[in-house]
Amino acid sequence: MRRHEIVRDVILVALGACLYGFCGAALEAYGSRAAGNIGGEVFVLPLMAGLVWLGWQLHK
Repeated sequence: MRRHEIVRDVILVALGACLYGFCGAALEAYGSRAAGNIGGEVFVLPLMAGLVWLGWQLHK
């Protein structure tokens, strides 16, 4: 493996860990709210997916 492949793999693992942690925290916060109150997480999650997609498009 070349160095840039190793760095890419480390970044992807870190991205997965961050996404997993944020989604878990968002679900925990959503569960503790009153029914019908979704909060700001509903806007941040699609934004995160859009930023990953944008980064991938810029990478190409």
